[in-house]
Formats: sequence, structure tokens, C-alpha cells
Amino acid sequence: MSIERPGTESYLREAVYRQLEAAGRRGVDPHGIEAPPALEGVDPERLGAVLAELEADGRAAEWARKWYALRFTDFVAGRIRRLEGGDALLVTGPRGEAGYFIPRKLAKGAMDGDLVLVRAHRPAKGRRSAGERLPEASVVKIVRRRHPTIVGTVELDDDQRRWLIPFDPKSDFDLEVFAGPEVPEDHYVVVEIEPPRPGSGHPRGRIVEVLGDAAVPGVDVAVVLRHFEIPEEHPEAVLAEAARYPEDPTPEDWAGREDLRDRLAITIDGASARDFDDAVSLERLGKGRFRLGVHIADVAHYVPEGSALDLEAYRRGTSVYYPERAIPMLPERISNGLCSLRPGVPRLAMSAFLELDRQGRVESRRFAQTVIRSHRRMTYDEVRRVLEEPRDADAADYGAVLPMLREMRELMEVLLAERIRRGSIDFDLPEGDVILDTDGITVGIKPGERNVAHRIVEEFMIAANEAVAAELVGHEIPALYRVHDAPGREDLLALKETLHAVGVTLEGDHENLHPSALQKVLAQVAGTPEEGFVSTLVLRTMQRALYDPECRGHYALASRYYTHFTSPIRRYPDLVVHRGLKALLGTAALSAVVSRERAGADETLLAERLPGIAKHASSTERRAEQSERDLLQWKKVRFLAARVGETFAGRITGVQPFGLFVQLDGLYVDGLVPIRLLEDDYYVFEPAAHRLVGSSTGRVFQLADPIEVRLVGVSLRHRGLDLVPTAVGRSLPAERRERRERKGRERRPSRPARGR
Repeated sequence: MSIERPGTESYLREAVYRQLEAAGRRGVDPHGIEAPPALEGVDPERLGAVLAELEADGRAAEWARKWYALRFTDFVAGRIRRLEGGDALLVTGPRGEAGYFIPRKLAKGAMDGDLVLVRAHRPAKGRRSAGERLPEASVVKIVRRRHPTIVGTVELDDDQRRWLIPFDPKSDFDLEVFAGPEVPEDHYVVVEIEPPRPGSGHPRGRIVEVLGDAAVPGVDVAVVLRHFEIPEEHPEAVLAEAARYPEDPTPEDWAGREDLRDRLAITIDGASARDFDDAVSLERLGKGRFRLGVHIADVAHYVPEGSALDLEAYRRGTSVYYPERAIPMLPERISNGLCSLRPGVPRLAMSAFLELDRQGRVESRRFAQTVIRSHRRMTYDEVRRVLEEPRDADAADYGAVLPMLREMRELMEVLLAERIRRGSIDFDLPEGDVILDTDGITVGIKPGERNVAHRIVEEFMIAANEAVAAELVGHEIPALYRVHDAPGREDLLALKETLHAVGVTLEGDHENLHPSALQKVLAQVAGTPEEGFVSTLVLRTMQRALYDPECRGHYALASRYYTHFTSPIRRYPDLVVHRGLKALLGTAALSAVVSRERAGADETLLAERLPGIAKHASSTERRAEQSERDLLQWKKVRFLAARVGETFAGRITGVQPFGLFVQLDGLYVDGLVPIRLLEDDYYVFEPAAHRLVGSSTGRVFQLADPIEVRLVGVSLRHRGLDLVPTAVGRSLPAERRERRERKGRERRPSRPARGR
């Protein structure tokens, strides 16, 4: 197997780590490390890099010219959490628990978030702010900086020294900018971090790139891309490889494929979409049955594993979508051209055909490599209009597409009803989309829509994903699956308590809660003002979906088999799934013996690489989603900065000792009402009831309550809003208020001063 295959680095790393584990306290001379037999041509430098990667992961350490699995050494790995004054704690626990105290003079210039190796001192020394004593330790080695570069703005102190203000508001450290061009204080820059000078308590950095003023369209995107270290431009070798392909498939490309160019198929996407990776077709069969066709661009035909295109797609993991532009996983020549299912031109596809009964259950499934031709490119809004606001001219304008759309809506309703019947949770959480003018400046915020057309596409894609997953599992083909595990017991108990505080009941066994129980929770609030809030609570209770070589099912969809098959243009795991399905189709005509002889070795090696691919794909997905959320929040806050002083309707989405979180209606952006701005009373936090209660007046600010607020401030640094209520909260009944006041007078001397 070539070393240049996605996931190989993870496979090699685990093979090397097993050698360190086997050596125990004897350690291993680096020249004695061997590559596994399956990997040919691994040079010593690569093995040395693997050892360094294991050290950077906090799993191995070098000492006296030997390498050890970390648990066989006297070192401890952890991340630095800086304290005021320069001292630090070493975070070693899975939930951020501190295990060691590191005095400033023993930190060796480690910055907040850096991964370090430390050696513990006598256990009697040390301390932390809570008064408990921790063992003292000293940093032996900084094995990985949290960020080699950091993005932010620069400000001057009284001595005219320049200091970086990080884009990430959670970053709290001093970084002096000692080199690089002069820039205005509100301009964003990228700073390369250097170790601190001897005797200095803070690291230094040099400006290596000037991004500009965030008020200029496009600069905020550049800031977010650099902060999250998302690749922007494709390397020349990748572009050159893409350029070798023709603009359209040739007849030689579709030799041996099922020719579906005359079959009626359409694409349905957003109005601004440029890459169309899925098309759908539908035929009515007898006795209320349907034959659904889901046709996905055959990206794997042009992106062979191990090619420059493939390795770059793997590195990126996913496309990233911002309001004004997309950062594609594959070059636009592939994603927007050769593999985009544009109308009227032939395109290579992987097709799934599902025959469904009148209840939406799959009677049979078939897969094929095909060539298709989309007959029409339709938008979500266009489909909604045709189905919900028909016109007399539609029959002539749309021809055979019109009755097929009506049948698609019918099948969608059948599939949705069947999915709900089995317990699937159907979230409907609109988010605020920003409206940009022609110059790219945010001029408004509108609710994101989810109409009948979105539902048609969603149900058809879910059905195809389930069918492909079942096929791959049934034939034991190594692949990646989309896994969503059940929520944990503690999370469910916390959800039950919160729901109870807002008058909603969660029933069922918390050790093994069927998703239908959460579905019933959403049904209780359907159509009420609390629907969006409760849906968000339930969603936050869920585990995060991820990619895994093991098909463990999808909890929220109540699916036993689930994968991602439908978007290989923009998600790398889909590309892996396509290759698995193509391997299955390619060996179908061979005898079982010949098939296993030909594919067995490659499948074994792929199975070894899949855990690394899954972990990387899940990580890049999280990175992309967080960058998209951060940019959207930043744009909303910048837009609202011009509306300070205005009043807004909202709903309380969180209650904490320090204040209230409020989401503004229709804008889908959260702000904070600091408790210090509730000046009409002394408010006490009641965590069990999720509310703040005024000690004198008994006024209540309760989770999920509607509230009118005034915008009094905007923090672009923290990308947040400061709000104050325009009126006081609701009141407790008189007798309960009297009891609260009496208890408040008894407790008040021992409470820390808050509020007012």
C-alpha cells in the first residue's frame, strides 16, 4: 500500500505506538522503529516524524535518546491554562480539570492552550485559586503550540509598545508584536508566534500578513479562514491535475454505464447554488408504489484515491459555505463544472433506485453507475411556488416535470410519515440568514426557510443514504458511516429538569430512551411560541453526529443503517462511500472466490485506514461548522451595531448567576442582559427553577419567558450584544413573594453582592 493514501498516517502512527507500548520502560531506539509490512517505502525521516506526532498528541516522549509510550515515563502531558500573574495550571482531566500547578519561572514560556510535558515535584507544594493544593510541576518541553500563528488586531500601550488583541475572545494572554509593518489599530493581522526572550514573562510575535479592516467586505471571511486555518487556494499541482480533464464527459467515459439521459430527472437547489451534486427522478408504479431515483455526481471517477486531487480533498475534508462565497473542497473545474449536474449536458453519476410501497417502506433497492442528463435546474422557492401557488401557465412551462413534482410531494409526505412513525426526530430550527447588498455589506437579517421543496430533497436523500448503508453493511464492504449515538443519561436528566421548569414533560427510560420520547416532547410544543426554544434544548442534549467505520445507527433519525452518500463534491466521507459502492458494483459479475482474492487485501488495508479518515473528517466538519457560525454571528453583530438604542422582542434562552441570555425574535442572534443592569432590585439566581427572582419585589425572569429588551451596547471583540429589559419581569404570587422576602432577609448577609 502506498504511504500517500488518506488515513495512512493514522495507521502508521498506531503501528509505531504499538511498538512503544510493547517496549514498556525499556524504550525504543528510534533507529529500531519499523514500518508495518503493509506499508512499503517508508523512509526513516517519515518514521521520525511519526514519533514527533505521537509526542505532539501527548502519547509519547523522548528521553536519553530513546522513545517511550508516555505512561512508561515520569512525564505528564497536558495543556497550559494561564493564571493572572503568569503562573499556570496544567489541564489533565477530560473535562478541563487541573492536575498540577506550574510557577511562572518554571513554565518555559508556555502559552495558554499549549500542549506540554511536565515533571512533577514534591506533592506538598502548589496551590490553586480555590484554595486546594496541587502538586507543583515544571515544564520539560513545549511539544505543540496551540497556534503557530494567531489572528487579531494590534493596539498600543502607554509606552507605544504594540500588543495583539486576539480574534478569539477566549484567548487571554499577552503577546507583544515586536516586528512587522505598522497598521491601524482596527486592522486585522496574522502574527507568527516566537518564544519569549530569556527573563521575559510573555511570548512575542511578528506580523506576517495584513488582512485589513473588518468593515471592508471580504476581510471578515479572510479573518475567519486564517483563524481556523482553513485552506483557501488549491495548490498548483491540484489545479493542474483538474485541468487535464475535459469540460464535459466523453462517450468513452460512459462506456459500460446505464444510459439514463432520456429519463426525466431534475435538480433542486438554492438560488445561489453553483454545484449541483444530486438529481432526482420518480416513476409511479402500480398499487400505490413508487420507484425513486437518486442520482449523485460520480466524483470518484475523476478523483482516484492517492491522487493530488484526492489528498487535497482529504486535507480539507469538506467545503465551507459563507454568505458571500464558498471555499470548495475540490477545484471549481470539478465541483462547478465536470461533476456539477447542470441541465442539458451529460454527466456521470452513481444512481440509487428504490422501489417503495404505499407506506414508504423499501421493497427493493438497486445501484448502478450511470450517465444522466438533468432536464431542468429548479430552485427551492420555484418548487414551492409551483406546488403551493399553481398558475394556469405552469402546465405549458414545466411539461412533464409538473406531474412528477406533485408525485414527489406525495412520496415525501409518505416517507416523512413513516420516518416519524418509527420515532425519528424532525427538527425544524430556522436560523437567521444575512442579506448582503451588491457590495457585500450586510443590510438585513431574514429567517432561513424550510419549505416543501427542502423536505422533498431531505426525505429522498435520507432514503438513499439508508439504502446505501444497508447495502455496504450487508456485503461487508469497508466504508464510513454517519453515526449518531443516543444522548447520555446525565444529559437527559438535565433536559428533563429544564423542560419541567417550562411546563414540558419528558417521559421514558433515561438509560435507554427511544427517540420517540423526544419526538413527543417536540409535539407538545408544536405551534407554540416555545417551539423553537424547546427544539434547541433537545438538540443541545443530543450527542454530536460523527463519522465512523462501524455502522452504529443514527439515533435522531431512528435509522439502523445510515451513511453519507449524496454529496461527494463537498464531503470527503461521501467520496469514500462511493468508492466502496463502486468496488461492490465492479465485482458483482465475478465469482465470490475471485472477488475476495482480488479485493480482500485492499479491503483489509482500507479497514486499517478508515479510523484515521473518520477522525479527520469529523474534525474538519466541526472546524467548518464553527467557522460558519462565528462568521454569521460576527456579521449579525456588526449589522446591529447601528441599531443601538432600539427595542426588540425576544425570549430568554438561558439563566445564569451573571445574567440572562436572550434571543431576539426574527434575528436569531443572542445577547446578554448582565445582572448588574437589573437595577430595580437585588436578584437571586435559582438554578433548579432556571430563573432570577427579585428579593424585594418578587419579580421573575424565567427561562423561556418572552421579554422585550433594548440594545444598549455591542462588543465586536466578543461578537456579543448587551441588552436591558424595557420592563420588569413578571411577579410571583403575593404569598410566595412574602416567603421569598423573609428567606431573603435571613440569608442576605452571607450572599456575595450581585446585581443592582
